[in-house]
Amino acid sequence: MTERSGASPRPPDLILERYRLGELAEDEAAALDCRLQDDDELRTRLAALDRSDLEVRERYPPQILAAGVRMRLESRSAAATRTAGVRFGWRWKTVAALAVAVTLVVVVGPLLVGPGNDATDRVKGLEPTLVLYRKTTTGSERVEDGAVTHAGDQIRIGYRAAGHSWGVVVSIDGRGVVTRHLPREGSRSARLSPGPEELLDFAYELDDAPRWERFYFVAGSAPFDVGPVVEAARRVSVAGEAGPPPLLPLQMDVRQSSVLLIKQVPR
Repeated sequence: MTERSGASPRPPDLILERYRLGELAEDEAAALDCRLQDDDELRTRLAALDRSDLEVRERYPPQILAAGVRMRLESRSAAATRTAGVRFGWRWKTVAALAVAVTLVVVVGPLLVGPGNDATDRVKGLEPTLVLYRKTTTGSERVEDGAVTHAGDQIRIGYRAAGHSWGVVVSIDGRGVVTRHLPREGSRSARLSPGPEELLDFAYELDDAPRWERFYFVAGSAPFDVGPVVEAARRVSVAGEAGPPPLLPLQMDVRQSSVLLIKQVPR
């Protein structure tokens, strides 16, 4: 294809690979995000790189893949732990270690057990997942759906993209207030990290809104507008004692995951 006069040059595959791995500078990644929204050919190339990764996983011995995954994750986990420690003083080493283990199972597991069995089928069926952690006096703990929380609890939000590239995270409290967590501003969905688990770089403190707060993670394979997600959250924000429904009423090709926190506040 011939470039139009004055058009920006097509980014090479090396740049796209770094983009997929989250290794581009923030301004470079943002510029590529904008191009992907309107460039069908660029999105096709990105999808081809995803398919190439799958072919590599199917072709090479699991020992080689395991070593490569381990080296990359050790480097990323160390950087993530330093960042979390400086900002919050939280102990995320356990989370990082679990992330390494999960990735080794997801990437290498299917090769060890071979095609056509239950383990491979489970990997293929992975869905985007929202994960929440609460700060404790000794570090942090995972909070599951239906967990009892209190005003003032500090919540760290994370997700597992499961192969999806774009996402939005919002929450609704007992007063019907909708809060955006990812992206915190802008009209388009955020680029998701392809890693096994990604934590947002801030903590969210629960306020004294009564009864509950439900968090939603909406993920898609292509960029989408944040507006319909926020509007859907507003429509379900007026809920009974049980809280908003686990899924938002969205007319778009996305996957959803949510976690409901039961809030106890002083009377």
